[in-house]
Amino acid sequence: MRKPRVLRHGIDIFSILMIWVVLGAQLCALWLEWSWLLVFPLIVLVRQVNLVEHNHAHSKIFYNRHLNDALGWLCFLSNGVPLELYEVHHVKNHHRYNNQLQDWSSMFGFSGCRFPDRPVSRAYYILTFPVLTICSGLSDILRSPGSRMFWRFVWSVGVVTALSVALAFVDPLGFVVFFLVPWIVIFHGLGMTNYRHHYGCALNTAYDSSNVMFGLPFGWLGFNIGYHVSHHMRPALHWSELPRHHESIRERIPAANYRPLGSDRQTRALELDPAASEPLTRRAVYFTKP
Repeated sequence: MRKPRVLRHGIDIFSILMIWVVLGAQLCALWLEWSWLLVFPLIVLVRQVNLVEHNHAHSKIFYNRHLNDALGWLCFLSNGVPLELYEVHHVKNHHRYNNQLQDWSSMFGFSGCRFPDRPVSRAYYILTFPVLTICSGLSDILRSPGSRMFWRFVWSVGVVTALSVALAFVDPLGFVVFFLVPWIVIFHGLGMTNYRHHYGCALNTAYDSSNVMFGLPFGWLGFNIGYHVSHHMRPALHWSELPRHHESIRERIPAANYRPLGSDRQTRALELDPAASEPLTRRAVYFTKP
């Protein structure tokens, strides 16, 4: 008799361990009253939890839906982002429209902006991203009372709120430092990441609508999030398979969409590259103004 499978991909045991290690560190920091200076390395670690949750929103880690929901609660408690909000705002909306005006997180959906060559400023985008994300996501969820998504969200908020109240009761200052502060940083960091992934793109085809970034934070350490063209073309593809998919399409991705170190200003160096199209070259000059 075959044993029931639990994980869809065996490699995600590392994703689960990451969540337990980071959340465990946050709980220890609060319970043992560690120095507030440890919040800085903790924020870096909580980013890893957020990446796991991102992957979980696209392709569930477990076969069992109850285990998937429970894993979402752990991510929510650690990094402050409800899994359901991630699914509605990021998977359902952003990946469907990718910075077109229908995209709630579009960098062009602001007064005075123009798609696809005049985005809002990076600072304003990052500053307003949490508010716009929460409001637009909540609007979608709350307009579907009684739906599975609605009740999943209610359960998530209820469980994490109860746990948060308990932790705040144990150590109010510790909860603020080791949980609330990382939540705020992560939400703003999502805006910075989204801006970086699509900043300077021509947005004409699937191949030039995202940036490909290399380096340790965007490779295995970042669950291959740097292979962003492949991620947008195959959003349900498991993160471990993104490099292989990238190899199958890399020749079709314009040179200007490669950011080897994740730098936005590398676009300026590519303006003389013959592989970059003329429209993209003009836009690259605009996007790299200081």
